[in-house]
Amino acid sequence: MDGKTRYLEKLYKNEMLHQSVYESLSRSERDPGLKAELKKLSMMEAGHKTLWGKILQLNRIPPPDGAPGMMAGLILAVRRIFGLALTVKFIEYFENRLEDKFDRVLKTARLDKKESAILKRIKRDEELHERSIEEKVISYGKIIANIRDVAFGINDGLVELLAVVVGLAAAINNPLVVLLGGFIVAVSGTLSMAGGAYLSTEYEESIKAAKKTAATTPMKSAFYVGVMYFIGTLFPLSPFFLGVSGFAGIVAAIIITVIVLALTSTFIAIVSDTSITGRVSKTLFISLGIDVITIAIGVYARSVLNLPP
Repeated sequence: MDGKTRYLEKLYKNEMLHQSVYESLSRSERDPGLKAELKKLSMMEAGHKTLWGKILQLNRIPPPDGAPGMMAGLILAVRRIFGLALTVKFIEYFENRLEDKFDRVLKTARLDKKESAILKRIKRDEELHERSIEEKVISYGKIIANIRDVAFGINDGLVELLAVVVGLAAAINNPLVVLLGGFIVAVSGTLSMAGGAYLSTEYEESIKAAKKTAATTPMKSAFYVGVMYFIGTLFPLSPFFLGVSGFAGIVAAIIITVIVLALTSTFIAIVSDTSITGRVSKTLFISLGIDVITIAIGVYARSVLNLPP
């Protein structure tokens, strides 16, 4: 099977999957406006599936069989956990990646005139109608609408608290002291971050109001930054809460934080439509670099102050 055939089949199955998912989401949605938009998306995906089917016929490729199955169930589970807006963004992100790969394949396996006409029709429909409907659905999501504050809060909480606890743990082999010190930093950091977000957003709002442009509210900004910062601090603290200390506590805190940072970076990459690999790599590189420095400070402090092991 050549690259062109493989991607044509994938794109056909992709539209089949999205038609099924949007249909299921529209049936379960209570908001009449969202229900109608999801129904429109389902009908559009059905139309695109038909058009991809025509391209398959022109290439004498039988349409792939099989229901969406497991992947549809996974997407619907994402909707229950993370909400509708992120689910639609999740679908949109991976659909764009698949289409980008297909476009690269076309550079070596060109379409004929009939195929090109169908492909242009699909792309035009997506650009003029599908994208606008998806963005309308996504705009309902409060988390996505405040993604800057969410990302700022949770990343800062994770990185700052991990730096604090690994630095303390390298200097003091007492999980209770590390836990207490980390918790004090978590509470003070939450309040200072929320207060700083409130003041900076209030200032930004006043400037935007003067220019008559839309802005988020100071209270919303303070809420998302503060809450997400505090949630972020809980992960690096968890090993010490369980009584793990010293080197083992440091390793456990780093592993837990790396996992959470990778997951949150993936989430932000999907929402911002950027490379997952690039976003995760950059975040982990910066975060772990900070931790190495604080561990070194803690070890140096233990040596200089002659702290007990």
